[in-house]
Amino acid sequence: MGSTRQAKVRWLEMFPDELAAAIEGCPVCLFPFGLAEPHGPYNALGLDYLKAEALVERSARTHGGVVAPPFAWHVQERPEFDWLGQHGVTQCFCSSIPSGLFLHIVLHQIRSLDARGFHVGILITGHYGGLERDLRLLSEYYVRQTGSPIRLWACADWELIDYAGYKGDHAGPCETSQLMFLRPGLVDLDRSIVHSALGPMCGVAFPTADGTIPSAELGRRIVESQVKRIGQIQCQLLDAYVPCDSYRPPNLQDTEDLWGRFERLTRKYWVLSQTLEEYMSGDVLQFPGWQALGE
Repeated sequence: MGSTRQAKVRWLEMFPDELAAAIEGCPVCLFPFGLAEPHGPYNALGLDYLKAEALVERSARTHGGVVAPPFAWHVQERPEFDWLGQHGVTQCFCSSIPSGLFLHIVLHQIRSLDARGFHVGILITGHYGGLERDLRLLSEYYVRQTGSPIRLWACADWELIDYAGYKGDHAGPCETSQLMFLRPGLVDLDRSIVHSALGPMCGVAFPTADGTIPSAELGRRIVESQVKRIGQIQCQLLDAYVPCDSYRPPNLQDTEDLWGRFERLTRKYWVLSQTLEEYMSGDVLQFPGWQALGE
């Protein structure tokens, strides 16, 4: 008796002919981003990446598409998780790299999607706080400078939520519920909640002031709204794709040259160039537009 096999969605798990067929059938690449960072003592360190990865895999199985190889290194290291010492931990265990290096790598990842024949790239970061704006800026610049027909969409995962007014949080009911649904073995609400002057940076005491307690059911409703929204975006981008037979993706050196110009022109406008305090105060230099920069 022949065995049946669930269609693969992870790029890493496909044989070459399977990836070629997947791109031919649905030329969409879904790219999750995130890092390891404390989200209270009750969530796994990788919450941001893990929820993004599981979310895009669920979307790929629902709507089609290929999940890009993993990249769980990110930005904005915050060592000031003062409650960790009460758990015998003396450092934050963030998987952090410099902001410029992060965006540099993302540019090459975008180029790789383009060179491999995808028509659509959807970049979703589970770690947010403004860096999604920088991902959009980078995506715009790539298409603008290369003339690529690829359609790119970059966002924070909270921007995809359409349920009960949830707009994301840090270790609160939204994120914790998402992980409880997507990766239930990686949340343990029995772990103690430690209060700190940093407020939600140390975690959240449940129930919250409005009586909310994280649950897998709440996570299911949030995630289902996100998967639905990704499907809508995916269809819109595929419909908007216009092939260009004469187009050739940039090679690695061309991409390096592109990076050098992008960094020189835009670094001071990156949200990632600001401190958390500057961002929270709204003291962020606004991007003036490409024409103002001579582009």
